[in-house]
Formats: sequence, structure tokens, C-alpha cells
Amino acid sequence: MFIIKKALQETTWAQIKEAAQKHELGRLFDEGDQIPVTLKNGENVTFTVGHDATGKHFFVMEDCLKETRPMNRINTNAGGWKDTEIRPWLNTDFFALLPDELQEIIVPTKIVQILNGERVETEDKIFMLSMTQLFGEGWWTQYEPEDTQLDIFPTEKSRVKECGDHGTWFYGTRSPQQNGTDGFCVVYSDGYACYTDATDNRGVAPGFCIEES
Repeated sequence: MFIIKKALQETTWAQIKEAAQKHELGRLFDEGDQIPVTLKNGENVTFTVGHDATGKHFFVMEDCLKETRPMNRINTNAGGWKDTEIRPWLNTDFFALLPDELQEIIVPTKIVQILNGERVETEDKIFMLSMTQLFGEGWWTQYEPEDTQLDIFPTEKSRVKECGDHGTWFYGTRSPQQNGTDGFCVVYSDGYACYTDATDNRGVAPGFCIEES
């Protein structure tokens, strides 16, 4: 019989920045590695390292923030991710809670959605994941043409997250419901896909990228 243990590796944000500049993030991080972070409000969160089909490094919250939030205060998904109220909150209020050293190395990530047949682009330092990044190919893929599934989400179990006092809870994605005008897709507490009204409070588990030079 064997006991499986996880090895700890000490590093700093400065060392991560240096590795990114040298195009050596792969030397530091493997799929599924985790980084604990204490936010400036005292909340402890953990980011899990994953990769898309291009090998790009994504740092995604392992569980949700304690605070739940709606996508919009008005029940609409018009404008998709670009026009959600949670998007500026993530890129200002939440971003400001991250350690200063981490803020310095996060780079804007281009996000593309197809809305009513038109290509809509944003650049975000902090973002919610798309359905394609979480589930791979599905009906949503045609609306998220530049996204691919992250390697840390191969099964329903891998997509389940905790949310403060709620325990296992549903959390939001940036993907709008396509057969309605008032919903956004969510990952339910069993790890399967669903959608709820834009005004529903949902778990928030954002991510970011550190770009290699």
C-alpha cells in the first residue's frame, strides 16, 4: 500500500514573473497545480492551473468567492459578457483585492463571443469562464469560436465547486443562454450545465492569465 502525498514548492510572484518573461511557465506549473492567495479583504482563495489547447496557462479559482453575485441587476443577457454588470466589478473591485505583486503580472485576455451573428470582443484581466472552456464542444461552441476546453475540467466532478456557507453550489459562466433573452449558463452543483436568470445570485469563480513573453 502507498500513501499519496503532494509535494510543496516554494516560489514568489517575482519568480513567476521572471519565468513568464523567459517563456518558462511550464517549468513551474503542471496541470492541476494550486496557488493559495489571501485577498486584501482577508478571504483565502486558491487558484488552480490549467491549460487550453494552445498550452496557454489559466489560473482559475478552485472554489467560489464567499459572496454570490448576479450577472445583471436587470433580467437580461443583451450584449452578452461584454455588457454584464459583473464584468467591470471583476476587473475593478475584485482585481483590486489581489496582491499587488500578482496584479502586476496579470495580462488582459481577449474574449470573443458571437452575438446575433456578430463577433464581439473584449479584453479582461479577470474573467468568468465560458461553457466551452468548462465542458468542451457543445451547442455553445459556435458562439465561442476561440475557446477550447481547459485540461482541468475533464469530468462533472472536476467542475463542482464550493461557495462559502452554501456548500456545493451553482456558479456562473460568461456564456449567455441562446434560447432566451434573460439567462446565462451556469454549472450546477452536480457539475452539469444549466442556466438561470441574469438576476439570480450565483457563485463566482473567476480566472486570469499570465502571458509568456
